[in-house]
Amino acid sequence: MIRADRVARVMRLHARCIVYFNAVREYRSVREAARRLNVTPSALTRQIAQMEDEIGCPLFDRLPGGMVPTAAGEIISRHIITVMQDAVRTDEQIAALSGLRGGRISLMTVEGVAGDLMARLLTRMTQSHPGIDLHAETGSPAAIVTALSTGATDLGIAFSLEPPDELRQVAVAHFPVGVVMRTDHPLAARRRIGIQDLLDQPLILPSESLSLHRVMEPMLRPWRDQIDMVLETGSIELTNRMVMAGAGLAFQSRLALEFDIGRGALAHVPLDDPRAVTDLGAYVRDARWLPPALEQLIAEVRATLRAMQAPPVHPPRAPG
Repeated sequence: MIRADRVARVMRLHARCIVYFNAVREYRSVREAARRLNVTPSALTRQIAQMEDEIGCPLFDRLPGGMVPTAAGEIISRHIITVMQDAVRTDEQIAALSGLRGGRISLMTVEGVAGDLMARLLTRMTQSHPGIDLHAETGSPAAIVTALSTGATDLGIAFSLEPPDELRQVAVAHFPVGVVMRTDHPLAARRRIGIQDLLDQPLILPSESLSLHRVMEPMLRPWRDQIDMVLETGSIELTNRMVMAGAGLAFQSRLALEFDIGRGALAHVPLDDPRAVTDLGAYVRDARWLPPALEQLIAEVRATLRAMQAPPVHPPRAPG
């Protein structure tokens, strides 16, 4: 049996303090949180102090860079994120019963899938579920993990992500990694390419901010002393533009290249190595209950990934 005094103590967290605490956590400042909530800083400070008295320990460290949750504050943060997401879910379910709307879903993806895949996915979603409001952003793998963990986004899509325990993978597809080059490059006609075939070529390599770096590192390590690296970058867009300009060759999956391959600007030749595979996964925060609108989006992600996992082959042709 749950003790009544403990229930009363916990339930006091489900009042105005939830909104106040979450605002301070998000904006890292009492003054900014108070401005956003249209309350006085003193009222917000009193609410945080009351929470700390109830719990018996500080919830924030007051640092020069802003207010950061303590260990106890992190526990409260996870609880509050769950409560707020469940509140939105409850509102969406009630609204759906009333026929008012289909809900609002946000997703964040890495830059490499923001083009063709996201266009296909969001087109399918808007056509099949027009009542759902969608919000999409791009971010680094680390930013996606943070956004999911803090409840800032509902669904994250990233390559070869090593998610923490609080995240759960709900969809995945596997794509070969290959060499990216101009279609008029002598190697563009090859069916497969080994790293040893590229030692006389200028290479543009992924930086550690990209999950592709972890995929490529074991394959590149034996040849590091012989590789001619002209650039290391975390920008897929910059990589593609540099390859088009003839600055070097790069490594990617086809997903970031579909448009450029289709118009004959770039070629993609798979690497001759069984390790040259990247996983594209979709993730949610494990502790949350999935609202119907998010389940519908996940279903569309799975269908879109299945359709793209074996894309049509575009024969190389010289740019016109």
